[in-house]
Amino acid sequence: MGGKTSKPKTHKTLVSGSRNMLTFLIVFFLLNLLMNAHCVLDITSRDRPNIVMIMSDAFDGRLTFQPGNKVVQLPYINYMRQLGSLFLNSYTNSPICCPSRAAMWSGQFVHLTQSWNNYKCLDPNATTWMEILGKSGYHSHSMGKQDYTSGHHSLSNRVEAWTRNVPFLLTQEGRPVTDLVGDASTKRVMVKDWNTTDAAVQWIQNTASSLTEPFALYLGLNLPHPYQTESLGPTAGGSTFRTSPYWLTKASSLTLHRFLFKVSYNQVSVPKWLRFEDMHPVDYYSTFTKNCSGPFTEEEIRRIRAFYYAMCAEADSMLGEVLGALRDGGLLNRTVIIFTSDHGDLAMEHRQFYKMSMFEGSSHVPLLMMGPGVKPGKEISVPVSLVDIYPTVLVHDHSAELRPSWIFSEYHGCNANASTYMLRIHEWKYITYADGMSVHPQLFNLSEDESELRNVASRFPEVCQELDKLLRSIVDYPSVSQNVQNYNKQQFLQWRRSLGDSYTHVIANLRWH
Repeated sequence: MGGKTSKPKTHKTLVSGSRNMLTFLIVFFLLNLLMNAHCVLDITSRDRPNIVMIMSDAFDGRLTFQPGNKVVQLPYINYMRQLGSLFLNSYTNSPICCPSRAAMWSGQFVHLTQSWNNYKCLDPNATTWMEILGKSGYHSHSMGKQDYTSGHHSLSNRVEAWTRNVPFLLTQEGRPVTDLVGDASTKRVMVKDWNTTDAAVQWIQNTASSLTEPFALYLGLNLPHPYQTESLGPTAGGSTFRTSPYWLTKASSLTLHRFLFKVSYNQVSVPKWLRFEDMHPVDYYSTFTKNCSGPFTEEEIRRIRAFYYAMCAEADSMLGEVLGALRDGGLLNRTVIIFTSDHGDLAMEHRQFYKMSMFEGSSHVPLLMMGPGVKPGKEISVPVSLVDIYPTVLVHDHSAELRPSWIFSEYHGCNANASTYMLRIHEWKYITYADGMSVHPQLFNLSEDESELRNVASRFPEVCQELDKLLRSIVDYPSVSQNVQNYNKQQFLQWRRSLGDSYTHVIANLRWH
């Protein structure tokens, strides 16, 4: 998160820093730092590299570097760290599945594409960087979870988003629980992801190895997203953290030829929680709707977190299968590999699980790159976000767009009762809501408060004013909030009219607890 500072940056320092960083080109930022100042992703070049992206779901990016990487062994992520470059401050542009992926594929912030929630995202014919690569001579192939177009996810999820600012609380998610399956030999817990990974390996072996043109492969995983809690019915959300003893047992050895993927249970922390009366009102709403307002024992919290880390380890093993297939096929040295996630998971930090929050556990995602020309062992601290992947993959000359020193994220879906906007710059994280006046903002100094437990907005009003001014230069967020509210109202009324006399019965049997 950057080094410790004796005092916060002043109003003038923030302005100066922003202007100075605006002089950097995206190509020099992402490629000069990573790739020895030459465009290895030049789509007009004769020696164009292959591109492989592995995108997980709900992977906390802080687990890819210290101290987060001490709690769980992620050998293949560590392998990418050693041979490639790691972004220490990479963020989602919206901490929920579909809008986040819409931003990654389109290279646009979600308010520009009106990707408001898990149902309303990109049109099916929207242009993505994979499509552009295909038109530029790449053999492109996507498999696994993609989830960036409109029309998906459950009715309950939509209604929860449309009714998020009603003046009463309803618990929407199942209480987070753990589920231990199999035994110490049960490696393949998330069978669906393993089947997709096997198919990707076969594609690399049977198709990619025989191509004469470069290829671009996308593999989308569901892990470590919590599993659907089946006992709560077909409309239940994902509140079950499931793993096997294979992934939980502490590692006894770790060698070059044999990786053991284990959780160090004694390193699993129990995060500190604020009292209910000290919570920000939007955070309290999220805690309640996520069914986390009841009592939890320390052992219960530690177990949920340990199971989540084990699920991350299983996802890392799938990354290893892809790396192994590329290596065995002689393609590893000719392929740029990107590993990332759509968002993280709070895993009981801030008395919440899931995403839908701007806290680090939810918004901080992994981003690692390795391949031809990528500097090995490089760690980059400048903030980046998923929209940066689009120009990085497609950059072909030195006249790319300017890369600012900030990142921007927004959220408009369920489990938060106001549209939320986050600006991350230097040591600051500024979070504001709705119209910027009806809900008070939050300001965290991440160099001094990594746990984000001390909202210092009232102590540094000048910083808030300057950051809010910068944010408004990026997006007219009060207008966006109003547009979202209008959309939610219109969609809800349209749905209600479509039900006729059955409305009362249908809405009463959604997943309210």
